[in-house]
Amino acid sequence: MARQKKKSNPIVTALIFGIFGIVLIFLGVKTFIGLHGKLLNITTCDSSEVQVGKYIEADLTYGYGKYIEKTTTYNHIVTRTDGYYYLVDVCDKNPDGSDRDSAKWIGVSINKSDDDLYSAISAEDNAAPIHITGVVKKNSSEVQGYLNDYIRDYVDYYFEYLGKTPTQSDYDYFYNEAFPYYIEVLKPSDYLFNLGLGALFLAIGIIYFIVAMKKKKSVDYTQTATASPMYDSYDPNYGGNMDYNNMGADTGYSNMNTSGMYTPEADSNNYSSDMAFTDQAQSDAHEPTPAQNPYSDPFYNTQADSHTGGFSLKQDE
Repeated sequence: MARQKKKSNPIVTALIFGIFGIVLIFLGVKTFIGLHGKLLNITTCDSSEVQVGKYIEADLTYGYGKYIEKTTTYNHIVTRTDGYYYLVDVCDKNPDGSDRDSAKWIGVSINKSDDDLYSAISAEDNAAPIHITGVVKKNSSEVQGYLNDYIRDYVDYYFEYLGKTPTQSDYDYFYNEAFPYYIEVLKPSDYLFNLGLGALFLAIGIIYFIVAMKKKKSVDYTQTATASPMYDSYDPNYGGNMDYNNMGADTGYSNMNTSGMYTPEADSNNYSSDMAFTDQAQSDAHEPTPAQNPYSDPFYNTQADSHTGGFSLKQDE
């Protein structure tokens, strides 16, 4: 037997698209406001001013290589490289552009297309500065672990070059030189993409909602406008087999005599439109009645004895 596919609820679909759209629009607006507000110059600022959530700008001139490769995997197999994390100097310039005696390290998350620029400032002395705008974010535990491993390898290489053996205090000193943050590079295209995609999702959600409401109103109208008839079809029991014993229960008359039936008499000589009601209790004896020719009526097919307390319709021949 073929398996039936369950239909999705259009209201739920509308909510999903609407929520995603609102979130993307919110992120786009937030990024737009951040990049068009006052940016912290992370090249010349004091290290105490660098905080999570700050929107920054910088002119990067010195790097220490990449310590993380951002990849896409499928079934635990790397299918492509998306970008890198580079370690760079910040807070290393004075406001007049001269070199500062001290500097701090911070990670920068970049796209693969910018790899050559950051490789240049990590290997060349006079590489062109890289101007960036972005936001400061906190390292995850995984990213921080990779960063610490990279710094430890760097310290080992540096002390080996000096002919010395690093101590734990040496490692700790260099660990503290690096911020536990990284810079996510942002461009105007980023918030434009979020705003456009968010508006599209929100529009789809609104369309789904309107269609769902129209369908719901159509169903409600159909259910309200379709009246159920008292008798859906001809009841064959109405021709003489109906149960009259409980008729009084619906009318509210508990002592109602239901032994009589409505019977047109075809052999009567006089026609009377009056309906006679007789009471069986008032008849002391039963008198024989002449045989009656059955009246062929498609709805009333029952003959009644005039002495049973029912009512009859007299018809002139």
